[in-house]
Amino acid sequence: MELGVLLVIAIGVMLILAQQKRPGGGAPAFGYRRKPYLLSKAERSFYGVLTQAVGDKALIFSKVRVADVLTPQKGLNRSNWQRAFNPISAKHVDFLLCDPQDCAVKLAIELDDASHGSASRQKRDAFLEQACESAGLPLLRIRAARGYVVVDIRQQIEAILFPGTGEVPLKKAADSEAQKRIAPSAGTTDGFQAAAPACHKCGEAMVLRKARSGKQAGQTFWGCSAFPKCRGVRKC
Repeated sequence: MELGVLLVIAIGVMLILAQQKRPGGGAPAFGYRRKPYLLSKAERSFYGVLTQAVGDKALIFSKVRVADVLTPQKGLNRSNWQRAFNPISAKHVDFLLCDPQDCAVKLAIELDDASHGSASRQKRDAFLEQACESAGLPLLRIRAARGYVVVDIRQQIEAILFPGTGEVPLKKAADSEAQKRIAPSAGTTDGFQAAAPACHKCGEAMVLRKARSGKQAGQTFWGCSAFPKCRGVRKC
């Protein structure tokens, strides 16, 4: 009898020691290092364009876990719920647009680079599209590029969020921010440009300028308000 009790105690001690040695129990078994950036270079580049496109009309979140946005349908038993949850718990969306007032989820955005051409990524992309569609969450795919036109990105977002309404709240917000950065010059009143066109290169509002030299000296033209970062120009 005593031998049996001792054997049970010994097994219990061994189980406790084994549990303590498992990764995640107590101190980490391996060291870690911090990544320098949350976003890749391509993602950082697009993020800058996205902030210009939506202005203050949407909050932008990046690398959001799908399970924090979608959840399995109600009515599933425990086993099926877990089967539905597992695939979304290990995936994320590149960017998520939310309402600035209550953080309501509005639009998911995926930035597709060359890696999305692989069979495994295409399978993953197809699953994500089906999951978002079943939940009623719009998903916009943007092809990764070296450069983007803010107006194009803005229009793609508006086409999804405000289909057939003729509303352009994102454009109004972004143009309003651009107007605030325009310095007083010829043809302006108190630093605000009347009916300034959007730059065809970056989407920022343009400002009237006057050529100082060359064949066009003295003539007025539209120049991008983001100069010298953007050198977009157009005739008046």
